[in-house]
Amino acid sequence: MKAVFCLIVCTVPAGLWLLNSREIEAESGAATIGLPRTFTAVDTSRVMGSPDPWPLVAVRVFPRLTFDRPVELTHAGDGNGRLFVVEQRGVIRVFQNDDGAAEAATFLDIHDVVLRDGNEEGLLGLAFHPKYADNGQFFVYYSNKTPDVPRQSIVSRFRVSADDPNKADRASEEVLLRIPQPYANHNGGSIKFGPDGKLYIGLGDGGLRDDPHQNAQNKSALLGKILRIDVDSRDAELAYAVPKDNPFVGEVDALGNTARGEVWALGFRNPWRLSFDRKTGELWTADVGQDRFEEVNLVERGGNYGWNHREGAHDFYPNDAEKQSELIEPRAEYFHDEGGSVTGGLVYRGGELRGFDGAYFYGDFESGNVWTVRVKDDPAASGRRKVDSEQVARTELSIAAFGEDQAGEMYLCSFDGGIYRLRPPGIDRAAVAEAFPKKLSETGLFASVADNRMAEGVVPYELNVPFWSDYAVKDRYVALPKAGTVRFAPEKKWEFPLGTVLVKTFWLHRDRSKFADGVLSDPVRTETRLLVRAEEGWVGYTYIYNDEQTDAELAPRDGAQTTFKVKTATGEYDQPYYFPSRADCLGCHTKAENFVLGLNTRQMNREIAYHGDSEHQLALWEKLGLFTAKLEKPAAEFAAYPSWGFGNFDRSGPSATTEKSGKRSEPQGDVETQARAWLDVNCAMCHQPQSVAPGNGDLRFHTPLARTFFVNKAPGEIRRRVEGVSLIAPGRPDKSELLSRTSLRGERQMPPLATHLIDPTGDAVLRKWIAGLKPETAPIESR
Repeated sequence: MKAVFCLIVCTVPAGLWLLNSREIEAESGAATIGLPRTFTAVDTSRVMGSPDPWPLVAVRVFPRLTFDRPVELTHAGDGNGRLFVVEQRGVIRVFQNDDGAAEAATFLDIHDVVLRDGNEEGLLGLAFHPKYADNGQFFVYYSNKTPDVPRQSIVSRFRVSADDPNKADRASEEVLLRIPQPYANHNGGSIKFGPDGKLYIGLGDGGLRDDPHQNAQNKSALLGKILRIDVDSRDAELAYAVPKDNPFVGEVDALGNTARGEVWALGFRNPWRLSFDRKTGELWTADVGQDRFEEVNLVERGGNYGWNHREGAHDFYPNDAEKQSELIEPRAEYFHDEGGSVTGGLVYRGGELRGFDGAYFYGDFESGNVWTVRVKDDPAASGRRKVDSEQVARTELSIAAFGEDQAGEMYLCSFDGGIYRLRPPGIDRAAVAEAFPKKLSETGLFASVADNRMAEGVVPYELNVPFWSDYAVKDRYVALPKAGTVRFAPEKKWEFPLGTVLVKTFWLHRDRSKFADGVLSDPVRTETRLLVRAEEGWVGYTYIYNDEQTDAELAPRDGAQTTFKVKTATGEYDQPYYFPSRADCLGCHTKAENFVLGLNTRQMNREIAYHGDSEHQLALWEKLGLFTAKLEKPAAEFAAYPSWGFGNFDRSGPSATTEKSGKRSEPQGDVETQARAWLDVNCAMCHQPQSVAPGNGDLRFHTPLARTFFVNKAPGEIRRRVEGVSLIAPGRPDKSELLSRTSLRGERQMPPLATHLIDPTGDAVLRKWIAGLKPETAPIESR
């Protein structure tokens, strides 16, 4: 870690800062080289491995079977080797646990009564009675579609057909519970039998946002809870019995409200998938978060898991005076840079995954990441339980559920229609990790790291509107293993081939005392980031420069922090600087953005001035043969952002001895285009359809303003709303939540990652734009 904390005292020979990847120093007698004229393939194989390869990979099983949105895989416990898969549309399918299985029979089809209006509604749960082999009973949870009946969830008992073990008796349905649902989301729906023979039912808070009906903390309501009922007995006026040892039976609060006896635990937003450890009997669930955190809980009798006072282990509303000390902390949590919708799994008790016995597996529906949590008693901490968690796989699957067969082997249900297993990758992980470049000079991407010269064939590029990074400017390059492999699109995302490496070196000008005059000086290289399209998908790595600026070392997987002495017009101060973790990289390089930021038509449509040479970038890429096809019209005729005037490292000088070390100009173009471009670059990677931000906002540049669903729209977080405040309030910057978030630094700042400082130019542009919007500007109806 010495390299991280000593950067602030390094000294570098004058002129090094502008030595570039295509240039040899003039005094050496060699010719100065500018932009490439022909394509040269780059060998990027050295960074195709991994410094910390995942111990497990997802492998598809039952390849001849495909399912429609599978949300559950389980077994009947009757020893006959069958597996059952629940399809959200309202069908349960059954097949033999044989990888060569060619057909899955329909065990139960109730799609005609299953409501699927909302994305989270449907047939959501299946549990076989512990004595199924004797009584043939199984239970399901589904959203009900009945004419003239308000939205509701149903828990029902069914029986298997008397003459066909692969067919349920549809007519045998006995409804146990009808649960009114105010909205279409947060249905929970997982049902499991515990080792005590009781049925446990996971219920969400009823939906919308922020738990508007305050169900999760209300013991008189069933929503936002885990219930426990006895399906083998009946109480008066019930189709089941409430176990007498449930924690809130007979409880009456200070207002005279009687608790529902079915409640086992409370404080859940949307518990997605319950599971019991078949060895210890402990109950686990994941709880889907709202704005920032996803969590995993080990459920205790009578426990309160915090929603909506907390999201994960964090106060949901930090200024709320109402605090509850009895809230139980999650066993694991993660921020939305690692995913956006947790999928609860199970404690592994099979025999095939060596070293994972007793590990609780869980994943994320959006990122496909898979983690484990291990809980054990810690004698040194007076009987407290120690939690160890780690990521064990990156699948890029839409993981909707984990399941297990009767032997305890684990499966993943994915919305691509496949069933998967996690297995060791079949490689020498230690050898792969050892082979990965620990220094930037070992990557093969630089001819000389000390001189900042790139390897032959690495192509420089610049952007019209660079991402704000606390005054850092960037030196950008792309390395391609083959010509003709970049798929161009006028407005949509470009697509890049396997083996692509994007190289971005960050420079921080330590003298910004004349920043207002556009002058920057005393730059230092802080880090070089690589974004690699490897076999497992896009991955990011950070290399931190040493004191002498001669090389850079691979940053730890979890990132690092330091400070830099920076001179400003008002004096010197220590500027915080964060080197991102591997997960942080994909927090901005989202799946919705196809993982690549910046390399798109509106950003690349510009001239590049590169050490005495210049050319239009799109024309240059076409000339080099990088695109899969010729452009359909002249490059300059495509849409483009206006130049922002700051963020690209100045490479315009003709030689390495150029005196000018930095420059800054004002953004070009009209203020609306400036503002929309800034929002697209800094916010839209999350705020667009199918991305990680909550709500339905869309801040992409080409989206009409009315369809952004930001104008005159109240902030989604009900508990944080202020009277008269909208996400964007036309003519009222002071009443615009968007502006308050972009001009804030702390827990609720936007963008949430990679910045400690407010962008002064961006802030001024957004204020001017919002102030100039007509007050009568109104959005169209929300989606």
